[in-house]
Amino acid sequence: MDINAALNEVIFKYHLDRYYPHYRNMYEAERILCDIISEIKRDNRKAVFVGDDKTGIAFIQNIVRDYKGIRFLFYNRYDTELKNLESVNLEDCEVYLTSFYGAEYIERWFRVHEIQYKWIYDIFGERGYFLQREFFVFGKEDLLNLVAPREIIHDSRIGYTESIQCELYCQQNKYENTDNAETKRIALEKSLFLSLYMRNFVEARKYIPLLTQYDSKFEKVWDEIQNLLHMAKEAIVNKNQKDIIMYWLDALPYGDEKNMPYLQSVFQNSVVFDNAFTYIPYTHSALRAMFLGKKDIDDQAYRIKNITIENSPVIQFLEERGYHIKVFSGYLNDSIPFDYQSDRFYIDGYVPCSLKLWDMLSEMLLESEKTLWLVHAMDTHFPFLNSMMRDNNYHDKKVRQKQVRLEIDELLAFYESFISKESVRIYMSDHGKKYGAIHEDFHVVFSIYKRSLEPRRVQGLFSLLDFGTVLKQIIMEENIKEEDFVREYIEVGNMDRYSFHDLKVLFQNKKELSLLYFGYKGIIDQDYIYIHYRTGKEWLARRNDVPACNPLLFLNCDNDICNSERLGYYRNLAGEYPVALEQDDKFKYSKYLYYLYDNILRQSNVKERIDKINQLIADYPAASVAIRTGGIHSATLYYVLTQENKAKIWGFIDDDNECQCSRLPLPVAHTSQIEKIKKEGVMAIVLSSYDYLDILRKESRKWPKEIAILDIYSWLEENGIMCTGNFYRPEIIETDYDVGFPFG
Repeated sequence: MDINAALNEVIFKYHLDRYYPHYRNMYEAERILCDIISEIKRDNRKAVFVGDDKTGIAFIQNIVRDYKGIRFLFYNRYDTELKNLESVNLEDCEVYLTSFYGAEYIERWFRVHEIQYKWIYDIFGERGYFLQREFFVFGKEDLLNLVAPREIIHDSRIGYTESIQCELYCQQNKYENTDNAETKRIALEKSLFLSLYMRNFVEARKYIPLLTQYDSKFEKVWDEIQNLLHMAKEAIVNKNQKDIIMYWLDALPYGDEKNMPYLQSVFQNSVVFDNAFTYIPYTHSALRAMFLGKKDIDDQAYRIKNITIENSPVIQFLEERGYHIKVFSGYLNDSIPFDYQSDRFYIDGYVPCSLKLWDMLSEMLLESEKTLWLVHAMDTHFPFLNSMMRDNNYHDKKVRQKQVRLEIDELLAFYESFISKESVRIYMSDHGKKYGAIHEDFHVVFSIYKRSLEPRRVQGLFSLLDFGTVLKQIIMEENIKEEDFVREYIEVGNMDRYSFHDLKVLFQNKKELSLLYFGYKGIIDQDYIYIHYRTGKEWLARRNDVPACNPLLFLNCDNDICNSERLGYYRNLAGEYPVALEQDDKFKYSKYLYYLYDNILRQSNVKERIDKINQLIADYPAASVAIRTGGIHSATLYYVLTQENKAKIWGFIDDDNECQCSRLPLPVAHTSQIEKIKKEGVMAIVLSSYDYLDILRKESRKWPKEIAILDIYSWLEENGIMCTGNFYRPEIIETDYDVGFPFG
């Protein structure tokens, strides 16, 4: 049963794609390419696919898989002389040109060199399909900037991003905001199709009653879809295969799952690991830790590009036990052999999870052997694309994050109803918030459901490095024995930022330097978290009262070390950062970070500012000073205060009850409660943010005259201390970036 073909039959039968005619072209183009490649393989012929678009080539590679008779050749169409093709022998094989834009340049080159070739778009045309754009791209354009303004994921996005969620956002808001009945109907039809394209049936069913008011055919549409879903569910559930399903919820920090009702209901009947930690807080690093059992830093596992049966004890064990492996991800493909990848090529790392879950069902129906299915959901990762984005909330990252949790929760509930009750289900994340508190970066979600397992919570420390141990226990013993994997402490770390592109952008654009750029090693145990940066900075904090603010790159302060007596113990456990990494050519650009760091540190007056701010607060009695606002600026201010001055702080003023400072054991008051906190003894309010200083100064003029306004930036200026930005960020001059970075 091919449920993808069956669903497309419904879409085409009722012309649900009529406003997106390219969809059918994509579908047919892929089918034609599959036929061409099948014939080449069948006849054991040789062929080369030539193109200037890496995404298009990757799409065809996904169809070809490991057949050795087909090669791929990439060229740069902006090199109009195409000199890189001169040394390539194209005479002993069939040549297929895959480029859509710029194809004319290489076609001329083929003619000049008398090379016979076939342009795949001519082949599509011969079959009656005339494409006006690339065969593999559905979305009109990369619409990410619509929903993530000023929050671009990467400075350069390689390949195409379909941004289906963003296109849905456009149509939903058009429906809600237009007064034109016909425009409304079209927007609804588009929204239904986009939801079906994403295989988000939870979302799609919302449009049926609205569309039925225009045309009764939509009742028949939904009836046919429901019948298809029912048949698929019966077929899969009745297989009763003892599969293992891993839901990899990318960047979901431990604790965020508490806002996902369905997941919580599952966890009540699961073995929940409350102290699960990743080794390095990045997705590929987590993959290597889990499937290789090796550390990127001490074992230099970062050198291993592909996870294979030859190097992965986990894959070896699974295959020895008769398991197939199938991974659904548009992000991990460069590390996973074709044998283990889903049949569908995901053009975008941010393809909706609903599509991957559907593809898992599609392949489950055709799979006769027990399988480990890994579904990698990037929805839970920034920028938190989802189907609930609207004009009044799309710009709020926190809102999108909450929406995503709820949407993924609903999708898991929907798709898990198709799964055999005999299957094992693993729910996990790989890292937390990249820009949150350090401990959130490492603390991950990890929970296992199996019908025969007694539900419980594992309090011992678990590292993703020991994933293989737990997997073996589940399969061989159908039990989880903590004594085999619980550790006294967890090793954590990070490597210097090494990407030429990232560092080039940093130096070209004079971007701000942060701790995220620098390597470190660290230790987490039940009581403490310790980090030792390559800059020399150390940080030791109690896990129970980890501050809302991370340590500061350009300031060593008393709050960095909570217990100096324990420092030597943790230094010894963490060990030194390997010299081999510092000398590895992979990190040849990282040294420029340290040149920049030294330049900035040399003329930094951050410590002088902090000392002066502490003087401003010193004469106030205990619990008599409030800080406005409750975001990162206030969290940082509280962090750098002396212990004596911390006692002077009553709390924070912010209209967001979940502001960053709400993590601290102090009150958070609404701006409308100024009179109330005055009665509670607040005598002064500190303005902490330089970014919002004009707004805060204007706001403060309305506050009771009895409350002193402590404007730290005016105070620093009065005392002759230079500060043209937030108090904890050093002054940077353009020449600081002149460190000889090789831009060319």
